[in-house]
Amino acid sequence: MLCDNIYHHISRGAIAMSTPASTLQGEYFFLPQEHILFGVDSLRLLADEVKRIGSKRVFIITGNSLMTQSDVVTNVVQALGSLHVGTFSAIRQHSPQSDIAQATEQAQTLNADVLVSVGGGSPIDATKAVAMALAREQGTFLPHIAIPTTLSAAEFSHLVGVTDEKTKMKSGFAHTQVTPRSVILDARLTLATPEQLWLSSGIRALDHAVESLYAPGFHPINDVLALEAIRKLFTYLPHSKAHPDDLDARTELQLAAWMSFFGEVNTTMGLSHNLGRRIGASYNVPHGITSCITLPYVMRAFAPIYTTQLDKIAPAVGLIPENLDSIQIAVAAADAVSGLIGQLGLPQRLRDVGVPESELHTIAATTPNRELNADEVEALLKEIW
Repeated sequence: MLCDNIYHHISRGAIAMSTPASTLQGEYFFLPQEHILFGVDSLRLLADEVKRIGSKRVFIITGNSLMTQSDVVTNVVQALGSLHVGTFSAIRQHSPQSDIAQATEQAQTLNADVLVSVGGGSPIDATKAVAMALAREQGTFLPHIAIPTTLSAAEFSHLVGVTDEKTKMKSGFAHTQVTPRSVILDARLTLATPEQLWLSSGIRALDHAVESLYAPGFHPINDVLALEAIRKLFTYLPHSKAHPDDLDARTELQLAAWMSFFGEVNTTMGLSHNLGRRIGASYNVPHGITSCITLPYVMRAFAPIYTTQLDKIAPAVGLIPENLDSIQIAVAAADAVSGLIGQLGLPQRLRDVGVPESELHTIAATTPNRELNADEVEALLKEIW
């Protein structure tokens, strides 16, 4: 096991202060992420970025479909030239531990001094896990450059999720030093991403943005960026579906994904994400799809609890509510999210992705949650099913 429980955030020391004179008080942590390169054909800057961080031996970590069904990895290798020493291209969905072990062994054998992840959340998380495993062996963390091809935003996080293949359960850890030091957002590389994966990962980004709004604590910077992310996602996801070759729209979506998870170390995700982790690994459902299924229902359930946080979404999704109270506005925002998912042609029911109704009780009992008890979560799952 790489860790013993899921997603510990940075330990915050107690701050000694007298009784606050204002509620406008808080703190903000920054991850050690140095450089974000964005724009069409920004891949051309990869070799310079490797040299900037002082590395010479690049090991690529990616998935089989991206390697064999597109020219994305070939283009990355060409951009690296003689800096490239090897590629591991067998990372499967949800980052199984055995894949991570194999990639770690190969990176160590090749004496890699920098890791480059190419793909969606699974290769990026796997690369973070490889960096952690190598640090335990070698005492230092290799730098990580992420080149995402989806909108999951794993590249902006210090969180890592891995799957135990025996139990089919996902566990994880968080460590600031596995955060990618550099990220390259090149929309041209996303053209090879299958439509459903591209669009559903956009809903994953929407899930990040929405759940950050009702995360505990006071996080005004995240809130502003989350609302702008929501606006961009509502604008450009339908456009990208209708005009898949529009690289500017794809770039806007990459920026929205960044905004959705900007400073995620300062917030914690909620029930939609927790259900997604529980369902995704156990039933081999991509996290983008789990967000499509869970987010609107969780938003409706939380409308009476987080009314102030959720009703502010309305302008970002194009709603001009009239004669509605705050709870009704929050529910209308959830309905707008459901409408967007339907417009994109994405799944919206647990039954559609092979989750048995007979297992809803177990899922509810084993899903962490702050707001609802297990019986309430089970009732929600039955509604989603």
